[in-house]
Amino acid sequence: MRELFAGHDPAAPALVDADAGAAVSYGELAERVGRAAALLSRELGRGLAFLVATPTPGSIALYLACLEARCPVALLEPGPAERLAPLLQAYAPDALLLPADAPLPAGYRPGAPLPEPGYQLAVPETTPPARVLHPALALLLTTSGSTGSPKLVRLSRENLLANARSIARYLALGPGERSIQSLPMQYSYGLSLVNSHLAAGGSVALTAHSFLRPEFWAAFDRARCTSFAGVPYVYETLHRLRFDPAKHPTLRTLTQAGGGLRRDLAQAFSERARAAGARLFVMYGQTEATARIAYVPPERLPEKLGSIGVPIPDGALALAPVEDSEREELVYRGPNVMLGYAESAAGLAAGDELQGTLRTGDLASVDEDGFYFLTGRLNRIAKLFGRRISLEDVERDLERTFAAQVAATEREGGLLIHAAAPAALDLPALARHLAQALAVPPQSIRVVQVPELPRTASGKKDYGALAS
Repeated sequence: MRELFAGHDPAAPALVDADAGAAVSYGELAERVGRAAALLSRELGRGLAFLVATPTPGSIALYLACLEARCPVALLEPGPAERLAPLLQAYAPDALLLPADAPLPAGYRPGAPLPEPGYQLAVPETTPPARVLHPALALLLTTSGSTGSPKLVRLSRENLLANARSIARYLALGPGERSIQSLPMQYSYGLSLVNSHLAAGGSVALTAHSFLRPEFWAAFDRARCTSFAGVPYVYETLHRLRFDPAKHPTLRTLTQAGGGLRRDLAQAFSERARAAGARLFVMYGQTEATARIAYVPPERLPEKLGSIGVPIPDGALALAPVEDSEREELVYRGPNVMLGYAESAAGLAAGDELQGTLRTGDLASVDEDGFYFLTGRLNRIAKLFGRRISLEDVERDLERTFAAQVAATEREGGLLIHAAAPAALDLPALARHLAQALAVPPQSIRVVQVPELPRTASGKKDYGALAS
């Protein structure tokens, strides 16, 4: 989608391989996107593509090429082939764009050679069934963390462009800004780093290293990056490591989203950033809004600790009463609100079901200055390492896999699982299974066996009793 970066200096860097020290200019990126888009159009028409995303220039070029070719693309995380199985069964994509060394899933064969050598094209061995793709559909993202759920968020080109430009405005991004891709691209927050910096004429540095490794920060400094993005777990870890922004002279901006950051950490990093001549943006968003919904201006953060802030440019927030309750739900309106969900190929034909209005599922309040504060969740959704996880999906997966009744709750940045079974359970195996399914560290999962789960008078699981 070349309109994302149209008008920028063709000689300016767009992508930087911070490990190899090589740069891709905007002119070169446009050429690479054009070549790949032409091949996809020739091979797929307007087909559905699945792209396994990696922190490489080739991955970004193919993502943009799918948008350019008007081929709706689902961004997926790397992992075992069996993790793809539920999505392949539900959507039967017309093409898979896989890292060159990835094995092909059953039912797919090699396709035409791609112009990006780090990737391979795989196509179905049999002709996929006819399907209708809504003309506005451009991007599909997972609801980040569901255990095998085929539910995808449907986004349009307009959603992507609106959110990228809004983020660029409130962060004051420009051609001199360079982020490092510290978050995976298939995660909406990580993707927003790419989109917003390309929209602003800035650049994105890519590295294979984790933020935990000294090689990451060496790459950060070598590429002269100006911003760093992280979810609460990242900042908690950096705090334990006594991270000092002043040790990285080009660092000007820290951003945080993906769940609530503890107030003491928000204050600590705000003070560290200010002392280093940098700024910390605490933000709030959802994949259903393409990424961002609200932010706290850095100069207001010390007095507004715990707030999600004010609406992003071109967006609006309001509170809606919850039926039979004194609570109020946070409602967002803006051009970045998704078209709706899909749970099968048939859902890809649907149009704009939300019309720009998103009921977030979060309970909230607002102060006299118009700053919003989250007070709870309407639905059973947890946030773990920046990913939204359906606790109901977790319970279904565990009850399907193990002979147990399960209640899942969120506790102190992790998940607490109560399991009831007539015989002894292998609790470490249950924890390992769930950690692998959610792609999170095993230590974030705690499992306890109980004689039985508490129930309400109507027979439902009593989560309130578990919390006591």
